[in-house]
Amino acid sequence: MAHARCGPFGLRLSFASPDLARMFLPAYIQRPSDIVDLDLRFFTADDRDLSALVPEAAERPRLLIEDGIYSVWQPAVIPVLFAVDRIARRGIAWLPKGEAPPWIRSRPAISLIHAMMHETPWCAVHAAAVGTDGGFALLAGEGHSGKTTAALACAKAGWRYAGDDFVAVNSDTGQIEPLFCSARLRPALVDAFKSFIGETTPVSDYNGEPRHELSLADLGNGIGGGKLRAIFIPRRRGATSPEFSPARQSDAFRALLPTTAYELPGWPDVIAGKVARIAGLGPVFFADTGTSPTGIPSAFSLQLERL
Repeated sequence: MAHARCGPFGLRLSFASPDLARMFLPAYIQRPSDIVDLDLRFFTADDRDLSALVPEAAERPRLLIEDGIYSVWQPAVIPVLFAVDRIARRGIAWLPKGEAPPWIRSRPAISLIHAMMHETPWCAVHAAAVGTDGGFALLAGEGHSGKTTAALACAKAGWRYAGDDFVAVNSDTGQIEPLFCSARLRPALVDAFKSFIGETTPVSDYNGEPRHELSLADLGNGIGGGKLRAIFIPRRRGATSPEFSPARQSDAFRALLPTTAYELPGWPDVIAGKVARIAGLGPVFFADTGTSPTGIPSAFSLQLERL
């Protein structure tokens, strides 16, 4: 059993085997919490038969929201079942084949966190986030836009790291909190971020997309959140060093919403409303991050200071 922080929530994590613990714990921010907002347990088919919970036509993804129960069946090649009783605050992750796809290992049971956020101002959004005491930059954009590069470059420079894929944002206050301490790094960036890669860092290759699966838990207090100061939309347009240009709230909305709504099933109108509020919480800029990751932190810092 372990305790972790995940966005605004305190989690109690239980694993049916040491293998499951090794699979998922590296992604969690393991910090003690006086309050347990969600009791989350991980099982495989060898541990418990939960096949009765799998919907008919099991080859298709399914979502159930009923009487406080939220359940997601994700078949794919490696199926996973997630379910949570939002009233009792108890959830399960069931892996029939004893394993999970790499993107689930890097953000385990995020759909259940999404369900627990439903009636709160918090929202898990597809973005990276880094910052200092002076404020945080929320980095919004599609995959391969440069979010991970920018986030890891800033973390390497001593900024607080809140995530490279999904982070928690309070749509009323702009407070940002990390959900996980993981990152997924493309091989082309290994030389730039060797300090984050250890001898035991696993490498996944799912559908021909190799990634170094990083746990940044060793950053300690370098994993954390703060107040949203600005939204940067990374993109590569050929600049040698980072350049910024004004963007609109609607650009931030379009950068944040599609993957957020796709990855987190249920309540699409509520998600859209929260994302719209988040998009209006700070100035928005397009950010051509340049050709060298080492130049990103100073450029981000200067841009935030100008606001």
